[in-house]
Amino acid sequence: MRVVIAGGGTAGHVNPALAVAGALGSDVVFMGTRTGSEARLVPAAGWPLETLDVRGFDRARPWSIIGTAGVAARAVLTARRLLGAHRPDVVLGMGGYVSMPACIAARSLRIPVALHEQNIVLGLANRTCKPLARRIAVSFEETLAKVGRKGVYTGNPVRTDFVAADPTDARQRAIEAFGLEEGRKTLLVFGGSQGAQRINEAAAGLARVWREAADRQVVHIAGPRHEANIRSRVEDSGDLVYRVVAYVQDMVAAYAAADLVLCRGGATTVAELGVMGAPSIIVPYPHHRDRQQERHGTVLQRAGAAVMVPDADATTDHIAEVAARLLDDDGARAKMRAAALELGRPDAAGHVAALLQEIAA
Repeated sequence: MRVVIAGGGTAGHVNPALAVAGALGSDVVFMGTRTGSEARLVPAAGWPLETLDVRGFDRARPWSIIGTAGVAARAVLTARRLLGAHRPDVVLGMGGYVSMPACIAARSLRIPVALHEQNIVLGLANRTCKPLARRIAVSFEETLAKVGRKGVYTGNPVRTDFVAADPTDARQRAIEAFGLEEGRKTLLVFGGSQGAQRINEAAAGLARVWREAADRQVVHIAGPRHEANIRSRVEDSGDLVYRVVAYVQDMVAAYAAADLVLCRGGATTVAELGVMGAPSIIVPYPHHRDRQQERHGTVLQRAGAAVMVPDADATTDHIAEVAARLLDDDGARAKMRAAALELGRPDAAGHVAALLQEIAA
């Protein structure tokens, strides 16, 4: 079976696609752009990438859709040519603007189309391509009502290293990499690959509030643009161990070392929290029109896997109070861990792969 996986723009679209490719094995070709995350991540993972020239439009300037439509029409023609050359048995659209011309071209060539939606609500690309798809794999059960009979709950695929992780070995890697101390409770802080200012500000203040906390430590992934500033602000942390880094490639180790995680509520993060069984404090990004991160956080909080703190309330004092309460309560965190694992779908990539095989048969 030959599969073309189309999608990109952000790592949130690309990393789940890479996980599906790994579950499928050989004979997978990616279709993306030259400028999105896929241009770096897909070749680095060893998969071939065909590129389309496609872009989104500014919703604040509706007339910009005219130029975008012309680019999209040319992208459909290019996608038809590429699909004709590769002759896939099925095309999987992972969202992002590049998936639209690929799915339209596939349907015009009578190649079966499937979609995967990482978020709890359908993005624009998947809403547009929904009529073209035979099946729509979703990451949250709550999304099934929106996609109807085509929907299949698979979960959001995560990287293989998360699924195959040895927690003891991963924890030891983190202790060595970050210079952590055994016996302390560890708070892991991050806000995505570029960092999140609200979370960074709130966490940095812990160096002051927790100065006398000899039983705690913080690993703060601040993002490349924020690392120097955050590091300068937490130099004098007293008895608290406070480690600041710009970026972490081995997130499996970071999660394994964490007794509690302070983070945003993106789809990939939520999937990783479930697979790793990590108790969390989720501060949703507040500016999405569809409030997707708030909805993700609500799912985890309702299940007992997380505590959600609105962005506006994510002050140092409030985060310190919530985090201290959870770090000091082993029983509460054990229940949160069990709830997170119950939500986790480590087999999501395999389920999506099996769905593609069913469609292609």
